[in-house]
Amino acid sequence: MIAALGAADVWTDTNRMKQVRLAGIAGVLASIAWLVGDILLLGEPVASPGDHPLLNDYDGMAGVSLAAMLSASTTRLAWGALLGVLTGPLYLVACWHLYQGLRPARRLLSLPPFLLLITGFALAPFAHGSFFYWGQAAKVIDASGTRSAELTALPGDLAGVLFLPYAVLLACWVLGSVWMAVCVLRCTTAFPRWMCAVNPLICIPVGALFTTLVPGSVGTAIQGAQLSIGNLLFFSLSTITLWNIRPSAEAQQPVPLPAPGAAGLTARELPTV
Repeated sequence: MIAALGAADVWTDTNRMKQVRLAGIAGVLASIAWLVGDILLLGEPVASPGDHPLLNDYDGMAGVSLAAMLSASTTRLAWGALLGVLTGPLYLVACWHLYQGLRPARRLLSLPPFLLLITGFALAPFAHGSFFYWGQAAKVIDASGTRSAELTALPGDLAGVLFLPYAVLLACWVLGSVWMAVCVLRCTTAFPRWMCAVNPLICIPVGALFTTLVPGSVGTAIQGAQLSIGNLLFFSLSTITLWNIRPSAEAQQPVPLPAPGAAGLTARELPTV
């Protein structure tokens, strides 16, 4: 059906289909790397404010994140951050995979979600990598035992810079998810209609719910991996869905060539009825 629309040559080209599949795998691999990075950054048991007075000045998500990083080693924090930064480009490749799935739709509908999602994923490595500086600063201040307004406020200042790109990328993901859902639901794409419910806006809350349901040490290890688990679910489902598309049989048949001289027939030579 897609080939008949003449709107997605990629699904009639075996080599291009392999590229789309590899791009989807890139998203899965990136999500796994970021999951490991989240475990290294935020997978330690949450420290108690009684043992770390610095935590008394922070609450909410900032307080929980700092409490998880205070007991981690510098090497652990560094590798947790670097895994996300170094594999971030794989997410950009994976966004191209999503765009190919949407391309049978008009460009006005298929291009905006691609641009919004890829913008969010382009910002993500900065936010992820910044956890190292944030956690390391808090560790040094906490270990020094020095109490001053400036030092106590430093982790909060770093968090402000960290959470701003997080807010922007989440906004891009929300808008891109809504646009993608509408495109899949209302237009002809390579995705089945049920894929309108598979996007970061849906998958990330599912990932967050999963982290709260897993008990014990495994639950502690993945307590900060909501985004990575959600993206792993997202790109796994999109890759599986597009992987199963087969080239159209009609598109693979060679186009018959006209007989020699047929194109040069004059009106006088044409048979009459």
